[in-house]
Formats: sequence, C-alpha cells, structure tokens
Amino acid sequence: MERISITTPAGPVSALQKGTGQRLHFAHATGMNAALYADLLAPLASEFAISASDARGHGFTGLPNDPAALTSWDQFADDLLRLLDVIDAGAPWLLAGHSMGAAVSLLAAAARPDRVAGLVLIDPAMLPFDVAAMVRAGAAIPNPMADQAARRRGAFASRAEAHAAYHGRGVFKTWPDAALAAYLDGGLVAAADGVALACAPAYEAATFRAVSPRIEPALAGLNCPFILLAGEQDSTVRDAELAAFAAHPACLEARRLAGTSHFLPLEQPDAVRAAVRAVNSAWAAAR
Repeated sequence: MERISITTPAGPVSALQKGTGQRLHFAHATGMNAALYADLLAPLASEFAISASDARGHGFTGLPNDPAALTSWDQFADDLLRLLDVIDAGAPWLLAGHSMGAAVSLLAAAARPDRVAGLVLIDPAMLPFDVAAMVRAGAAIPNPMADQAARRRGAFASRAEAHAAYHGRGVFKTWPDAALAAYLDGGLVAAADGVALACAPAYEAATFRAVSPRIEPALAGLNCPFILLAGEQDSTVRDAELAAFAAHPACLEARRLAGTSHFLPLEQPDAVRAAVRAVNSAWAAAR
C-alpha cells in the first residue's frame, strides 16, 4: 500500500491507499496505526479503493495532538468524516475498523448516514451500555486502561530495543512477527536519543479516557447494513451488548469468532475480509 499525506481542513492526515472500486476506509485501534492492518487489507485491493488512515495523535498524522484537548471520540469521528470528504465527497463509503476504530466508524455513520454505505465493526471498544448511561448522566468511572497507558514506556534507544521490549509480551504475545514489525514501522518516529512512540503514552492515555459513552444511541440511529465480529477471549464487547447489536434490524451478523482475542484482525484476517465483502454485497443489493 502507498503512504500519502492528505490535507484536510483540520491539518495533514497520513494514510495508506491502494486499489480501485467501492470506497473503503479502515480505522485502527487505540495506540495502533494504519500500517498494522496493511496485510489484512491488501488482498481487497482488486475490489475496493482502500484508505487506511492514522488517527489524530497516532502514527504519522500531523493533526494537533494535545492530550488535554481530547475529550471525546467524537473528535476522531469528525476527523474521519472530513477525510472522507477530501478523498471523495460524492461516494458512499464502507467503513471498517478495529476496537476504537470500529467505535469511531459507528459514530461517523450515525453523524452522517448519507456518507456511509455499511459498517464492519471488529471487536469495537465500548463501555457496557449500563455504565455508559451513567457516564452520560455525569458519573465518573475508573479507567484502568488509561492509567496503564500513561505508565507505558515511550522512548527506546533503537528499533531493535523496542522490538525486544514488545515481542511476546502483553497485548503483543499472540502477534505474528510480521504484525509486530508492521506496528513498529508505522508507530515509531525518530527521537534525539533513538526512537519514540508516535502515539505518546500521554496521548494514548487521553484516548482511553475519551472513550465514547454514546455507542448505544449511535447504534439506535443506524440505518446501514453492518457486521460485528467479536473476540472469544479478552473482548471489549460483552454478551449483552453483542445481543443488542445482533437484534438491530440492519445487522447482517454479530458473533464471536472461536479461538480469537481482541486482536482478531491479526488472527483471522480472512473472516474480516469476508465480512467486508458481505456488507458491500448487502448494500449493493439494496440500492
């Protein structure tokens, strides 16, 4: 896939692009970057015009990234919608995403249903709906993911040192070597004493704290076909929320993939690609 910089009203966005056909955007998870998903997406390039962008504060995107200014994932959804309009304002887009990227894609579809043809939601990051309702009412809740991210090491003497620090550990323990290499390719930037995470720990922590409490209202207003794929273990989607998505009239499928974790796009990429094709077929048939 080719990396390009796209000028948007908010600033420059870095994205990978490849292919022709129906417009497809892929949005990455918190702390990750578009490069991690390049191998997943490349086989779709004969059917789709693919764009996979680095979100604000992640990867090589140059949008302002003050952690104190990030209060809601709505900002990421707004960034995404501006990007879609710059790339192709006239096309209906398929939106796919993993974790935060799935949630942001859903928020974008709810905000601008005229721009979105369908959704593929891959283990979307969300608060349990009962907890989210309390947050919308003003309650404050603990956020251990944010606390953990704030303590994350942000700089390394070299790429090799970063690789050694991550390989086989934490969330990276199930990752193939190629996936870790891709993450580092898109997630490290040069620093005075070596390399640093493009998504600084303070910004990753702010991203976790800004998790949207509006997934349930966004789902209620959704009117495009969608598929939700969830991990069998360590999923961000509880059974109750999975059932709520499955009951939606626009849902084509909502299920857990056996043997997968939250990082199921790396574990079962064929299932993700099949979901993209199925949503596209459903939208095309309904036109």
